[in-house]
Amino acid sequence: MLLRFEPVLRLFVHKYWSAAYRCRGRKHKQYKRFYESSVWKNINTSAPYMEDDNESVVCSEEESDTDIEIVPHNDTQFKHTFYVPKIFYSHIIGAKGSTLKKLESETRATIEIPKKGKDGNIVIIARDRKTVSSAKNRIDLLIEASKKKINFTHFLSIPLNKKNIIDKFNLFKTDVLKRYDKATYNIDETLFQTPCKLHLTIGVLKLFDDNDKEHAINALKKCKEDIIDPIIKKSGPITIQLQGVACMNDDPTEVRVLYAQITPNEKLQEIVDKVSNYFDDIGLKKKEHERVKLHATLMNIFFRDDYYAKFKKNFDASEILKMYKDASFGETKLEQIDISERHTAVKDNYYKSLVSIVV
Repeated sequence: MLLRFEPVLRLFVHKYWSAAYRCRGRKHKQYKRFYESSVWKNINTSAPYMEDDNESVVCSEEESDTDIEIVPHNDTQFKHTFYVPKIFYSHIIGAKGSTLKKLESETRATIEIPKKGKDGNIVIIARDRKTVSSAKNRIDLLIEASKKKINFTHFLSIPLNKKNIIDKFNLFKTDVLKRYDKATYNIDETLFQTPCKLHLTIGVLKLFDDNDKEHAINALKKCKEDIIDPIIKKSGPITIQLQGVACMNDDPTEVRVLYAQITPNEKLQEIVDKVSNYFDDIGLKKKEHERVKLHATLMNIFFRDDYYAKFKKNFDASEILKMYKDASFGETKLEQIDISERHTAVKDNYYKSLVSIVV
């Protein structure tokens, strides 16, 4: 019986798969057209966006940005003006202007960027609103991709450079260097934190210009008023106690970072989590974890002066973890929170502070 219907069945399957293939081909061509016309084709900023599926990428290109202000210009055109930190101009312009030329050619918009070294606004001019919006979306994507390549500039920190903590850290350092040699454990003096730089990190920031810095300063001041002061008023002074050591990975013989643990304190954790979340919410920080992992770094292979030695070998902390699992590194009160600038600490001084609030 089945043999009688076999020709019909084959015809049905053939038509079904032919239709499916044609549909797939249309989607493939649609994606190909978009990809080949993309402003970031063949430049480094393309990678982060190719992870999106076809529908989301095409949609992002076609959607209008209703939040931007587009105004009439010269009777027959439209214009949008917006501020971008000058650090991103080179990413938008590209080598010898290639990215900008491609962007203008494909969107059919004119894009004016301030001259090198100058701050100012970017201006997009086109014959219709949709073109203006499309060009703005592409520039936004280029900027977001560029941000990922720029290193963090600042961090929210709680200084721990108190005499009692520094003294205990120095005793720890002396004892470790005496007990564990470089040949066996790959441990030497260059692994250790500079005592005056001991701190807790609440979160890392990328502040690209004075506007970002002012935004961050105002944000921390607001956190003091709305988050920190009310908690401390209710709970009283908050103690930070450092006890025991731990590492950032599962294998104690292959360690990159060894840190002093912070004795759990509900109010301290509440403050740092809420401050971190506030900076996330206003776009000054990227949310990575639900809770801030409070720790004070003691040893780190990236402290080493020799660039190549950083990647040569981790250190063996297995014996240190046993010896110092309950060791006290001192305690202090939560007295201030800083926005610290990276790579600014010098001998016997803490990091340069963008702003410091007294708790």
